[in-house]
Amino acid sequence: MGQSHIESVVKATTLEGAWKARCALGTEARFLAGGIDLALFTPPSVKVLIDLVPLELSYVRGGESGIEVGATTTMTDVIESPQIASYAGGFVQEVLRQVASPLQRNLATLGGTLARAHPWSDVIPALLVLDAEVMIFDGEERILPLAEFYEERQRSEQALIVEVRLPRLPEGGRGAFIGFTRTGFDVALLNVACFGAIEDVRWMNARIAIGGTPGLATRLRDVEAQLVGHAAAPEEITAASGSAAAAIDARDDRRASAEFRRTLARELVARCLLRIAELPEGGAH
Repeated sequence: MGQSHIESVVKATTLEGAWKARCALGTEARFLAGGIDLALFTPPSVKVLIDLVPLELSYVRGGESGIEVGATTTMTDVIESPQIASYAGGFVQEVLRQVASPLQRNLATLGGTLARAHPWSDVIPALLVLDAEVMIFDGEERILPLAEFYEERQRSEQALIVEVRLPRLPEGGRGAFIGFTRTGFDVALLNVACFGAIEDVRWMNARIAIGGTPGLATRLRDVEAQLVGHAAAPEEITAASGSAAAAIDARDDRRASAEFRRTLARELVARCLLRIAELPEGGAH
């Protein structure tokens, strides 16, 4: 993989074995799935890679409460799954097709993407608004909402992602996603994912997540509450998008200013909500 300091690769045959190896080796080990990030950069302290491929965690299947996706399933395999194509009106498929390049999607895995947790990730905000869950292994199997997983991850990064679960969605729910990039394969300066269900011209369900602020994507639950029960109308969307821009933890970095990111947030949230409400995108100001 072009990393001269890697001394060995451990072939994990059980979750317990993978976990014990990671705990025993500590900062000297990393889990290996698609390996894109590891090929680009591995800290010099890492001497051992724990190969997860033998665990056979590559699958997309229907479960009792939705769709289950194995952690080592590549982005391409997720995109090409008929179950994913029909889920949420093709929302997940649409988002994943915007991730990186086709060659990278052939290697990148869903679990690896969530584990790396890049702030500019397009996948994380999309899964947050779908209320996705992850099954993790840290000595025992546990299932956590994705948002809770990231809260817990701040305390420990060792947990192994086993599976991603996409729940059944509210009747009539629709998703919308926009990532603002300079080029087709560039990472986003800001990305917005929304999901909503409308009944009798009112928001029955509304979810908004924004990433690349430049922090990791988060749900804007106060803004969501501002919409639920109110009319799916341009003026309500304008108010909500303004609240979203004010709510994000926007900061300056070398790629964009905080002020520019707030302007993007206001515009992109408005566009996503207008798409869900099937209103003209120029209808909110």
